[in-house]
Amino acid sequence: MIIMPIYVVGAGPWDPELITLKAIKILRNADIVYYGSLVNEEIIKMYAPRAQKIYMGHVRGEDHNKFVKQALELAREGLNVVFLKNGDPAIFGRGIEICKEAISNGIPCEVVPGVSSFTAAVAKYLIDLKGVVVLMAYPNIDYNISADTKVIFMGTKIINELITKLRNDEEAVIVSRLTYPDEEVVTLSKDHDPNIDVKPPALVIIRRRGGYEGGE
Repeated sequence: MIIMPIYVVGAGPWDPELITLKAIKILRNADIVYYGSLVNEEIIKMYAPRAQKIYMGHVRGEDHNKFVKQALELAREGLNVVFLKNGDPAIFGRGIEICKEAISNGIPCEVVPGVSSFTAAVAKYLIDLKGVVVLMAYPNIDYNISADTKVIFMGTKIINELITKLRNDEEAVIVSRLTYPDEEVVTLSKDHDPNIDVKPPALVIIRRRGGYEGGE
């Protein structure tokens, strides 16, 4: 039996058109597609219609590891296995972790990058990135870190806290459900009411008011 490689593929933020040609090629050959709650099922219907879908929900820790172990066995049986992850699986998406586990068990694995919600948001809302840009994800948030732009993934639960932690020269661009039909965006500063209701998934981009002040 030939052991097949496992692919961890980026699905983009939600829009089925924000996916790479390589991702489409891999999905078309997939026998099994694992996917979570933030992946648009239309992507699987469009590009992997013959594949068996295995819904993982929003799992972490040992629950996620159980799916990975199952996938390793399927790859050993000669099946084409794909983990379809929202955004870019190399950015807080466990793609590297999955591939390291596969390779340590003698199974080839490749992470196929996708369009991150971060890059999609700054492109859509023309947020100019220069100077120092720091990416963080809940719960590992450092409010005191010095940067021209701070990007916080998975920050829905701490939006109100984030607003109160803003410096006087900062503002937060909050993008809720990027590329979903009910997408919303709001820009807030420290003097705004922090008690706002934001639907997940949400991305927070904290930037200096007036833009970047450094040199080229």
